[in-house]
Amino acid sequence: MPLLFDVHCFRILFDSFKFYNEKYKAKLLAYVLMNSHIHFIIFFERDNHLIDYIRDFKEFTSLKLKEYIQAQQAEPLQNIEYEHRTQHFKVWTDRYDDVYLHSRDLCETKINYIHNNPVKAGLVSTPVDYPFSSAAFYEGKRAKSQLMHYRDLF
Repeated sequence: MPLLFDVHCFRILFDSFKFYNEKYKAKLLAYVLMNSHIHFIIFFERDNHLIDYIRDFKEFTSLKLKEYIQAQQAEPLQNIEYEHRTQHFKVWTDRYDDVYLHSRDLCETKINYIHNNPVKAGLVSTPVDYPFSSAAFYEGKRAKSQLMHYRDLF
């Protein structure tokens, strides 16, 4: 569902990446933030904490996004209501893809796929034009910020 509808929603995600990357000693290699889903590739500098990272990221961003969306919309968010144990709403699906990127070629394939999401959705004509993506970083048109170039690994 298109719950990520403005820059503030994306700022919540960016801030969360920064916090959890520091907490789990991870680096963001690539990302795209769409209005209904996100893709990102992370690299763990030490131990792999993917399960903990994803759990914490989803839990925190769910709460923050729900608070923000409720403040912006007059009607309640019935479409994210979800009753299960202590959970009362659901922003993210339970599943995520855990793909080990063992080669430079595979990493490039996945990054290209991620960066082409806005093009496939008809939002831009070229990946570098989409502002909520790491495509401009890889074209040298944006400062490093939180990103680490995948070539620094392979």
